[in-house]
Amino acid sequence: MKPTITGYLDAEGHSTFEDQMLFAQRHGLDTICLRTYNGQPIIEISDNELKKITNDLKLNKMKIGILDSNIQSFNLSDSRKQTDALDEFKYMIKVADRLKISHVYFRLPKFDDVINQYPEIEKVLTPFFEYAYKNSKKIILLPVHGYKSSTYAYILKKMKTNHVTVAFDPVLIMNQGESTTTAYRTLRSCIGAFFCIDSDHDGQPKLMGHGKTNVLDLMKKLDRDRFDGFMIMDNKVYQTHFPDQPVKEGFFQKLFGNAEKKKASARTALSKIIFPNEETKNVTYDDILDNQIKVVRTFMK
Repeated sequence: MKPTITGYLDAEGHSTFEDQMLFAQRHGLDTICLRTYNGQPIIEISDNELKKITNDLKLNKMKIGILDSNIQSFNLSDSRKQTDALDEFKYMIKVADRLKISHVYFRLPKFDDVINQYPEIEKVLTPFFEYAYKNSKKIILLPVHGYKSSTYAYILKKMKTNHVTVAFDPVLIMNQGESTTTAYRTLRSCIGAFFCIDSDHDGQPKLMGHGKTNVLDLMKKLDRDRFDGFMIMDNKVYQTHFPDQPVKEGFFQKLFGNAEKKKASARTALSKIIFPNEETKNVTYDDILDNQIKVVRTFMK
């Protein structure tokens, strides 16, 4: 099986659900990820809204690949927060079932030493993992708290589970001082989602192959290893390269103006990369996404 190219595609959470689907369709995608619904947390939407999502997906021949549970990390020793999180998780699993979603994002709790605290970590995680398994759902762990790749590999190996995987974020891994190549070797057998993003060492988002994460080499390895998970196309380019809403106050307007000049300059640089033979072409976010999807499809044959 080939990997699934997908993402939230929601303009950092500002797009409507309908816009998400239309955006995906423009780029030949039939799968999106979901973290909010028209600006609302999924856990707060009504039964009628769930029905509308189902109907809209069917009408547009779309599906949702990953649901973000949006359950934030809690302290390992906070039993009350753990109970609340488990209740929320069970509800989100039911939502995933209603929407025919097979994968759910989840974040590890907060701890200091994975080896010494492992018995407690296992005790806390087991009810989450077991509930997902009993309901035929797979968990993808989103990276948090600067945990090293070896931490995720250690937990999954000790818990002997094959229905829990990890989201591989090459920018985050690079920024926390790890080699992305070594991290890939460590996590190779348990990667469920791969973030198709790149960045320089200063944190500035770049097109894949124009940063320092070795993301293209990583995709070669994914293809070699027959990766069939999710390729996540969301990146920070939209946020860092495109205009914000206007500001109409003196001092702040000046700061806003300077920031927009930097964004305009960044867009010009992107235009030269994506359209090297069209000097007057102004790049759009659609152009950028189209370019990056083509890169993924070139490497993931």
